[in-house]
Amino acid sequence: MCTVSFIPHQENKFIFTSNRDENPKRAATSLHEVDVKHKKLFFPQDAQAKGSWFVFSNTNQFVCILNGAFEPHIPKGGYRLSRGKMALHFFEYNSHKDFIEKFKFEGMEPFTFIIYDKGTLLELRWDENMLHQKSLSTSELHLWSSATLYPITWQKTRQKNLEDWSGVISRSQDEVMDFQLFEFPFEHAALVALYGDQVPEGLPVQTLSVSSIYGGSDTFNFKYKRANAVVNFEKSVVLEEA
Repeated sequence: MCTVSFIPHQENKFIFTSNRDENPKRAATSLHEVDVKHKKLFFPQDAQAKGSWFVFSNTNQFVCILNGAFEPHIPKGGYRLSRGKMALHFFEYNSHKDFIEKFKFEGMEPFTFIIYDKGTLLELRWDENMLHQKSLSTSELHLWSSATLYPITWQKTRQKNLEDWSGVISRSQDEVMDFQLFEFPFEHAALVALYGDQVPEGLPVQTLSVSSIYGGSDTFNFKYKRANAVVNFEKSVVLEEA
């Protein structure tokens, strides 16, 4: 749930890619498929919480969740719903507008939520007090990093590195996945920069995997790759109207 990019591609297509930095016990092992409100949902499932950080559907929609909003925070516990379960609940609503209007955000832990809804790209940030909504251009490159894992300076450096690398030539989905996996791995030094020297040295967090969608108006091509290459899977989904 931590470094995510949206890269415009040729012929009005795009590459959307998410690194997941987590405890290895929460690594996904397969692609799950469920039916919700006449939609087919696909997602790598968190092995512990049973939700997901990245969910897509055959209705030209996907969502991706990152921990934290704008600033690092200390979890309080007792939240009403896990953020990974919220990602699945999104598809119970008719549209992103319906979700924003009707979903109960109160009681949720801070998050950044990226929504792609039939050509509309949005960023939602919940800071425990207010929902911040931002519309984004699908013709521009975007990069997000978890506020609980990376300082602003690291986020800006990673965006500059991605812009420089992707701007040279048109990159493939596999190239973007490998770039993010090897150039944007979790680093303990980022946590020290955020929280100081009290961060435990043996904290069980690492870059577990990279997930990606190569999308357009008619197809989502999804790929998942574990950092250790033990688990890989992919899915091509023909898009339909909800």
